[in-house]
Amino acid sequence: MTLQLSLSAPEVTIYNGKAVTTSLSVAEYFHKRHDNVLRTIEQLECSPQFTNLNFEVCYKNNKLQNGKSQKYYTITKDGFVFLVMGFTGKKAAAFKEAYIAEFNRMEEQLNGAVAVSGVTNEILLTLQDNKIISSRPIADNEYVASLDTLFEIARRADYLVIHKDDLIKKLAS
Repeated sequence: MTLQLSLSAPEVTIYNGKAVTTSLSVAEYFHKRHDNVLRTIEQLECSPQFTNLNFEVCYKNNKLQNGKSQKYYTITKDGFVFLVMGFTGKKAAAFKEAYIAEFNRMEEQLNGAVAVSGVTNEILLTLQDNKIISSRPIADNEYVASLDTLFEIARRADYLVIHKDDLIKKLAS
């Protein structure tokens, strides 16, 4: 099963229940020679534990070299981010910006608000019981916020925000 992500990542597949990519996909996506990506991975200054958890050496037959086995790495999401943060160039810069934007979006969500700027290719996911039940693109002129954030925005604009049940109780007394 192969999943193609947005413009901010190379090809990702599901392997042993985890989302992974390969050094071959990374090289292709970032327009780098595969041997240079291999060398970069092997020279990363991360701990042996991190390397073992996030970079698995693999081999496959290479049809272009008369069946000679070709070394590559299967890379987890964490390994991918660690590797790519050291890359330079336009695609690497675009990836880093997208990663930072997503990190900030998640942080805002944890704080009770999802503020979405006019960046294209963003999708609103509706979750129920931690499962996606619907999705749709977010328009350039559209903003998404939690109910608490919406109320706070209204209060700052000097609107009175009151729940209808509270209003009925107030009128009844």
